[in-house]
Amino acid sequence: MRHSSRLVILIPLLISTACAGRGVEPQSLAEYRALWAEERRALDERLDQLEERLLVDQSRVRFWIEMRDRHQSATAVACSTLGHHADAIAAFEAQQRQKTATLAKKHRVASNFVPSEETVR
Repeated sequence: MRHSSRLVILIPLLISTACAGRGVEPQSLAEYRALWAEERRALDERLDQLEERLLVDQSRVRFWIEMRDRHQSATAVACSTLGHHADAIAAFEAQQRQKTATLAKKHRVASNFVPSEETVR
């Protein structure tokens, strides 16, 4: 019986305490919600800043990829042009050497030529 009388007193006390606490919780819950809303706004703002940075960085990456591609194509054209130019220079030098050799041969033959009486006239 002693147990039951204690329970009879304890149960209403617990219920009243629980109900009294409920009056305070919505206020603290509202405070928590306000804090969460503020945190959410801050996180949304931070996320927007990160998204903006990401887009800027993506555009920079695209720019440098395009610059790399342009550089590669310009380098390929320059190398091809220089190759053709070097071939043309080599051909010109070979032609000049042949010309020099031909002229040297002519001069040697001419210097060895002894004019006869018929050619002098």
